[in-house]
Amino acid sequence: MHISTLKSSSLDTLEENLISLSEHINQQEYQFLLLVREFDLRQGWRAYYFNNCAEWLNMKCGISPGTAREKVRVAKMLFDLPLCSEAFEKGTLSYSKIRAMTRAATRHNEAELVDYALNATAHQVERHCQRLRNADRRRSTPDAKRAYRERSLMCTCHPNGTMSINIELPQELGDLLMKAIEVAAERCPQDAEGNENSKSTAFFARQADGLVELARNYLSGSGEPGDTPSHQVLVHVDEAALHDKGGESDLPVESVRRIACDADLVEVRRDKKGNVLNLGRKHRVVSPQLKKALLARDRNCRFPGCTHEKYLDAHHVEHWADGGETNLENTLLLCDSHHRLLHEGAYSIKKNFAGDWYFRKSDGEVVPESPVYRPDVPRDAFDDGIRESAGVYRL
Repeated sequence: MHISTLKSSSLDTLEENLISLSEHINQQEYQFLLLVREFDLRQGWRAYYFNNCAEWLNMKCGISPGTAREKVRVAKMLFDLPLCSEAFEKGTLSYSKIRAMTRAATRHNEAELVDYALNATAHQVERHCQRLRNADRRRSTPDAKRAYRERSLMCTCHPNGTMSINIELPQELGDLLMKAIEVAAERCPQDAEGNENSKSTAFFARQADGLVELARNYLSGSGEPGDTPSHQVLVHVDEAALHDKGGESDLPVESVRRIACDADLVEVRRDKKGNVLNLGRKHRVVSPQLKKALLARDRNCRFPGCTHEKYLDAHHVEHWADGGETNLENTLLLCDSHHRLLHEGAYSIKKNFAGDWYFRKSDGEVVPESPVYRPDVPRDAFDDGIRESAGVYRL
């Protein structure tokens, strides 16, 4: 179309042409992925001594490696998703939506997911599919492991005297960090010079000040965990997801089960349209009295050889969502690291013939007990005055 024709076209005409062309692009993208799948199945890339089809796409089609890997993955997944393929072939679903849907769609939810995607934005589809995937323990647990394994902090010094810090964390840890930065930023003095830039720029500057304030408090010895009031990080999860029966979750469901071992819970009842029918009262899974008793009994992390006495979580051996009781017999203390490993499947906790807990690795090997000093606990150790400061519990 000539540029002069475009300028003389009405906005309605431009909009119609854009939508029509977009659907045509979707159809062509579907045909492209069909070719990619067939080419990959026949391993046509081997003739060029590539390791996989993504490398061939990078070299021959000018597609970046990361994008190429995604296209190969989507092409393979479409083979088992006929309804998604049909909508994609017609052009009614875009590649952006299909890419997200292939991460969560199954033969059981495909029809419902397609109906949702047809009337939602690409961003809404991505968010909805991520929550569906989070609720699937088989799929989301490896996601949680990968996110934790790939956590990183990198800094770069620039010639102008500034430094850039890039941090990548699992979402729940990132939320915890940002909550701490917000609290620290509130205590920082206002910029005396007056910020003439936009409000957003001032906000980001305050966030940076908060991070610096955290570092100062920690290095000065005034940043101990108990020195600041506790704050909440909210996580929404469907009850069905906790029972491994579908639903949605803000985070990978095994991460939610780990956090929910010792947390505040609020039950919210909704109808099928998402309208709130009833909002229950907040209650704690592990009471303060039980925490004191656990601390008096365990003193530190119960994993063999671990002597951590701070940042301890009260873990339900049989999760309360599966019917486990919240009592001394079914709970024990684990440090944050070993608690995370347990919920990611690195090991499990079993009972022996004598009724004592022991730890078993995922390969079946029993973790041997290490000689950790545990002083005898006096009979009155469960009084309210038990050393509360010896352990810090967090959500």
